[in-house]
Amino acid sequence: MKAGHIELPVKDPVRSMKFYTEVLGFKLDVNQDNRFIWLTSNGYTLLLRSGKPVVGEFNASPNICLYVADSARVARDLAAHGVQVLEHSSCFHFRDQDGHWFQLANPGEDHSQDAASDA
Repeated sequence: MKAGHIELPVKDPVRSMKFYTEVLGFKLDVNQDNRFIWLTSNGYTLLLRSGKPVVGEFNASPNICLYVADSARVARDLAAHGVQVLEHSSCFHFRDQDGHWFQLANPGEDHSQDAASDA
C-alpha cells in the first residue's frame, strides 16, 4: 500500500486553485471542468474538489505541513498576500479560504517541545 493523493473539499475550486498556485506555489497538473483540480508540490498530489469543507480548530483538525527553510520569511510573504498567519512556539499556522489548516516548518529543526506543549 502507498499513499496516493490528498483530497480537499473546497467551495470554489477555481478560486482555491489560484490561492494554491499563486500564493503557495503549487503547480497545476489537470483542471477537470473547474470541478476537480489536480495540483502538485514536490512530488505530492493535491486534489481540490467541489464540496463542503469540514474544519475545526488547529489541534482538532488535519493540517498540511509545508517545509520551508525560513518559516518567518514565508509567514511574512503570506501576510503580504492577505493571509492571516498565527505563530505558535516555533511554527507558523494559517488557513486557506476554506478553513483548511497549514503549518510552516523547517524539517531540520527540532519540534518535539512544540508537540509536548500541545499534548
